[in-house]
Amino acid sequence: MKKFNAAIVGFGAVGPIHQKAVEESKYANLYAICDNDPKRLEGCNSDVKLYSDFKQVLADSNIHVIHICTPHYLHVPMAEEALKHGKHVVLEKPVAMSKDELSTLIKEYEKNTQKVCVMLQNRTNNSIVKMAELIKNDKSLGKMLGIAGFLTWHRTPEYYMHDDWRGKWKTEGGGLVINQAVHIVDLLNLLGGKIKSVTASMSNKSLPGVIEVEDTADAFFEFENQMRGCLYCTNAYPPSSPFRIEINFENALLRYADNRLYKITDDNAQVLAFDNTTLYGKSYWGSGHMRAVDDFYTSLAADKGDYISLEDSIHSTNVMLAMYESAKENKKIFL
Repeated sequence: MKKFNAAIVGFGAVGPIHQKAVEESKYANLYAICDNDPKRLEGCNSDVKLYSDFKQVLADSNIHVIHICTPHYLHVPMAEEALKHGKHVVLEKPVAMSKDELSTLIKEYEKNTQKVCVMLQNRTNNSIVKMAELIKNDKSLGKMLGIAGFLTWHRTPEYYMHDDWRGKWKTEGGGLVINQAVHIVDLLNLLGGKIKSVTASMSNKSLPGVIEVEDTADAFFEFENQMRGCLYCTNAYPPSSPFRIEINFENALLRYADNRLYKITDDNAQVLAFDNTTLYGKSYWGSGHMRAVDDFYTSLAADKGDYISLEDSIHSTNVMLAMYESAKENKKIFL
């Protein structure tokens, strides 16, 4: 099968993770890396083309797929241009910083035949995949009663000061929720059933004077299946730990914690699955980038197969944006 030439645009925190994922995929070839910071390009593989301007990437007809790993405010403009130039796109989260941006991207996507893969990669973690299978197939669990998510991470002033775009409404679009908790919002929506309403609050507990945006948030969700869910997340808690999800059923509790899936009943606790935490990146990120990227290139090669598409991401992106709207207006928002 054909190999697809990839260009990674943005080589900061997550760009090198994409590099490793592309190099591991049998249907991908790392062709180019682009960054406007010469120091970041210095550590790149010398066997690939190095570009300092995104326009060079767009103009290179040998590039089939563009990985957008740039600051948030560039995601939609760059994805639009990539699609217009006939490139497939691997898009880091967030998909968009606003409803208008999301609508713009969807309209451009619908004009073209190129595919867009969104990096909501925690969906591919072994434990999350197993959890989804149990929800669908294990009738012994009984009725789902409720779902809760917890994220307790740590971000320092230096983290935000290192890159000018972080911690600002205009360039990051938010803080904790849009950058870190977006993944757990997506999983609550995926595992619990479609979220229909959001009531959220946000605050800056640990970094006043450092960032404009939130470092802590909580939310109450109502689902289309009449179930309820809750979320608590913060960047004010040292140290950073793997996020947690708990789903209560009539006859058992499924708990995703410590990169493992537990099934807990009154008289028993079992580990049903665990994630590979030895791959690239921080252990509490999860290991999903490798599988998510490989799924996408495999689908391109076979012209079929599952991957995390733009369509898959739209509702959870709207849920994330609704959290900001709810917190700002202090009211329930319906999706």
